[in-house]
Parts: sequence; structure tokens; C-alpha cells
Amino acid sequence: MMIKATKSLMLACTLLLAHPTSAEADNITDFAWLEGTWEGVGIGGALATEVYSAAADGQMVGHFRQLKPDGSVMFYELITIGKRDGVVTYSLKHFNPDLTGWEERQTVKHFPLTAAKASRWVFSGIVYERTGDDDMTVSVAATGDDGSNQTLHFLFRRVKR
Repeated sequence: MMIKATKSLMLACTLLLAHPTSAEADNITDFAWLEGTWEGVGIGGALATEVYSAAADGQMVGHFRQLKPDGSVMFYELITIGKRDGVVTYSLKHFNPDLTGWEERQTVKHFPLTAAKASRWVFSGIVYERTGDDDMTVSVAATGDDGSNQTLHFLFRRVKR
């Protein structure tokens, strides 16, 4: 079954992909390896890109772009990784190609870190796994328009410039 990338799909990223017991990462420096540009296979096999800047003031900022198979933009995300209420948290807002937001103006989606081991970080419904020096897989729990639970996998490789 193909998942359509819609607001309801991405806003429903609330299922836990694991049942973690503790989070070991407690410092933004644990995510310095993310700095740079990552490209790979995203929704429907189309190109997905994530870019992260070096941490400043205790948080990293990044952005995500998902293309459609025809090369047009499906959606964007603006992302931060930093502490919220003492817990490392992955926060984001979604945007349409014309930069109109999916979430209400003051609403930000927050995914607290629930587990961290070696090269795997679980943020309540989003899992980052470093699979090599320049490779990572991002898995996102999502609900399709038909109500089915799905896991979207994004396979990224670091872009060397």
C-alpha cells in the first residue's frame, strides 16, 4: 500500500517505534555527527534531503525537503534538536511548497528523546540510526489517510562537498 504524503500522515507521527526505558544522550554534542547535508531515498522512492548546522546556543537547526517522484516539492520541515524541559527533543514544523504551514501558527511538534544507544536515537515516533560514517536511516511512525499505521524509512548518505 502506498502512503500519500499529506498533512494527516505527517501530523500523525505519534506511534512509538520502540519501547525504550531510558535516554542516554543528554547533550547536543551527541548529535554533532549530523552536521552537513544528507540526501537519499524518501517517500515513494523520491529524493529527500536533510541539512543540519553546527549547534549554537544549545541547539542544532536543520531543514528537510521531500520531493515527489516528478521532482517537484512535496513539503518542507524546519527542525531543531535541543533541550526542552531538560530532555533532548526533536522539534519541527511542516510547510507546503508555498511555505504555508501545516500546524497552527503557535504549534510546534515535539518528539522527546526516549532512548539512545551507541548509534541509535529514538525520539517518540522518530528514530535516527547512524549506519556508517556517512550513512543513516530515519524511520518515522505515521498514520495513512486510511487510518493504517505505517513506518516510513528514509535512507540517507552524507553529501561530500
